[in-house]
Amino acid sequence: MQTTSRRRRLRTALVAAVMGASALSGTGMAHAEGDPTAWISSDEDTIMSMEDCAGSSEEFRFRLYYSPNYSGAWVNIGHNIYDMLALKMPYSPATPLRFCPNTGSGSGQVAGNNAASAYNWYDGYSASVYYSAGYKGAYDFVQRRSGVSTLVNTRNDNRSIQFSSSW
Repeated sequence: MQTTSRRRRLRTALVAAVMGASALSGTGMAHAEGDPTAWISSDEDTIMSMEDCAGSSEEFRFRLYYSPNYSGAWVNIGHNIYDMLALKMPYSPATPLRFCPNTGSGSGQVAGNNAASAYNWYDGYSASVYYSAGYKGAYDFVQRRSGVSTLVNTRNDNRSIQFSSSW
């Protein structure tokens, strides 16, 4: 339990530092309906926020679900993820993306290779959920403002997510 609390404090501090640096440099943090493609420093570095488990969020508008038909545990996503099994943050070892606690069947489980459905609330951005890390292999395409009630090509075999403009 202390490890989880420590990780959350680290994530919060890291996100605050990145947001501050981003505001100073005038570069790309997502904001109100934001751009999920802009918030990555490189394909290997992925930064999560406390909003990944918020009930709703203006910046994290894509959701993976543990079970088909948008049920079970979920996690919000607001940017490309190169490898859901190895999220990288500065000064810490790679860790897997997990479904949020207390959100239903599958709570706390690793999200990579475990998601069965997805929903996308972004206007102007579609997402591809890929079979392999690095945006490779078979994929399921989740259009803007719609969902996939069951991931057909990547159900329980999903490692990366990439957003693209759909205007």
